[in-house]
Amino acid sequence: MNNELKDRVYNIPETILTFLSQQKDVEGLTRNQHLLNDKQVTYGQLKRILHDIKNIDKNADLVKYNLYGGDLMWNWGMETLTNERNLVKNIKQSKKIADDISGMTGERKNSTNKTHRKKDSFLPPTNLIKANSEKFSFSTLIPSPLSEQIKRIKDLMI
Repeated sequence: MNNELKDRVYNIPETILTFLSQQKDVEGLTRNQHLLNDKQVTYGQLKRILHDIKNIDKNADLVKYNLYGGDLMWNWGMETLTNERNLVKNIKQSKKIADDISGMTGERKNSTNKTHRKKDSFLPPTNLIKANSEKFSFSTLIPSPLSEQIKRIKDLMI
């Protein structure tokens, strides 16, 4: 879900910007100024802001709590993230329902899974006679005097 939301940018409502501009500036906290200048917040920034607001003791550190946006930012941020996450979830569920209804056999069993290719290192070698491993070697299927001697030597070594 984060993959679909990570590049999204949200405009901060004017009520929150007004509240942020009314707060006293405290040394070391520049987030307030960045939010006021950009008037936008990314998905990752919004998650961090909400995490910080959640972990601040509202009674002991009210100035810092208000610099982050206070209750206004918390309510708007939680509503925005909940709506965006539900939107992604509903799109995935809709695709699944459409696939189930359409009766496609084999084409798209699970539309949320992405197709992938195996890495070249996991593919069997194309020249099976010169393979390094017995697992992929074609020569082990055809008994020959040389392969029998090699097998005896391996047995003796063990």
